[in-house]
Amino acid sequence: MRLRSLLQMPELGLTLVSGRHHLDREIRWVVPTDLHDPRRYLSGGELVLTGMMWRRAECDSDTFVRNLIAAGVTALGAGDHPEFHAVPEDLVDACAQHDLPLFAVDAEVAFAEITERIVQRLSVGRSGDLASLLDRHRRLIAADGIGQILELIRRELGMECLVLSPTGRALRGGLELSETERTAVVTRAHAAARLPQKVTLDRHRCHSVFGIGSTIHTGRFLVIDDDHTRWPPERRLVAEQLSALLMLELDDPAVRPAPHVELVTALQEGRVDEHLMRSAGLPVGGAVTVIVATGEPEALREVVVAETVCGPDSVDDPLASPAAAWATVGEETVAILAGPAASMEERGGLVAWARHCAAVMSGANAGADGAVAVGIADPVRSPEGLRGALEQARHTAALAQPRPGRVDVSEPDHLVSHRMLLAAVPPDVSRAFRTRVLDPLLEYDARHRSDLLPTLRRFLECDGSWRQCATSLHLHVNTVRYRMRRVEELTGRDLRNPLDRMDLALAVSLD
Repeated sequence: MRLRSLLQMPELGLTLVSGRHHLDREIRWVVPTDLHDPRRYLSGGELVLTGMMWRRAECDSDTFVRNLIAAGVTALGAGDHPEFHAVPEDLVDACAQHDLPLFAVDAEVAFAEITERIVQRLSVGRSGDLASLLDRHRRLIAADGIGQILELIRRELGMECLVLSPTGRALRGGLELSETERTAVVTRAHAAARLPQKVTLDRHRCHSVFGIGSTIHTGRFLVIDDDHTRWPPERRLVAEQLSALLMLELDDPAVRPAPHVELVTALQEGRVDEHLMRSAGLPVGGAVTVIVATGEPEALREVVVAETVCGPDSVDDPLASPAAAWATVGEETVAILAGPAASMEERGGLVAWARHCAAVMSGANAGADGAVAVGIADPVRSPEGLRGALEQARHTAALAQPRPGRVDVSEPDHLVSHRMLLAAVPPDVSRAFRTRVLDPLLEYDARHRSDLLPTLRRFLECDGSWRQCATSLHLHVNTVRYRMRRVEELTGRDLRNPLDRMDLALAVSLD
């Protein structure tokens, strides 16, 4: 039941004072209370009715509303106090400040009557779930295609849905989430021990994330604009059926078409031609680039490559196959990307998107063994040039420096950077150099629970700009100056000296 429904029941005597933009919030139950802190009796989603007997001073209103917000209350109804003919201004201000919808209760209507009518309405809705279960099941089975399935759920259950890729690309559905919100949803879903998982994006917006597919890497996610922990079993079953049907409708990205495997195999053997490219669905004559991923686990590198070639701008049809072919052959996952996305003009966007995918999946794989390195080659314009592009992508991947359990992306520019020099240095020499330079900072941070090393890393990324570093870390500039002085004292390096700063930058890049 939504708050909007209360305004359609004049017999309740409720007048909206504030919070009109939240009328679509759901009411799970109704609870009358005059306790100053009723949190232990609330579980979230309630309409709280209060006679304000807890109010002894104006400041009490803010405390009371804070307690309701902490409990996840949907809205507040205030009235029935013998000394107040209207809701006190301090309570109105507190609700506005904390964004809690507020209703004024008519003095002629008893709280018991309001509670009884709302509970009756809620009970009718819940019993209806079971009565319509079989019909919904029949409709789900008869639905043809992802769009029809999601539309059926939206119409029948009043829920907006969204299907997301493992990195948060929006594939299908009417639920609107920003890129940041989608990333937050899939990051929480990847980190969950099991699905479905409740995800709260802010204080009131709860979503439920169901898994689509057999593994966390190759599967997708179904996001529903509701809190599944409050559903009756029948509604939960409908969502699980929906997830199962979607799994049948969506292709498993780990299952590669035979022409893709043949093209990648031919590329590794140096015998690519136009016929093989066309058989794999790739255009011939335009820009083509090669992406190589190495390391373990295999499923992790496959999903990073698969998501990278899809790109962030596939808005016309995110489920349509991109102008790319990829497959795992041997210990490599190799992709051949064609079309505008492979051009040098789009190189910055491709690399940025690959790093976004790597960051999301690194979070999903945090704490696990193994590491994945991804290398991107410069574009070529003929099948004959793909062999050289493959070797360049391999060399570029070798310059990537993934930490355990993470993914790192390297681009051709790194072939002419310090990373190429570092790659040629024996590992024991690199470790000794890093230890000598950074160990004093690591020991200091561990002993004092400080952040000298992270601050140094950000300071170097900001090209030595005090103000930019302070802004990005949300620190006062004097704090950054103090920390950098401590870095200089502990390492014996002068940040004003280009050679000393280079030493620190090289050591940090090895961390």
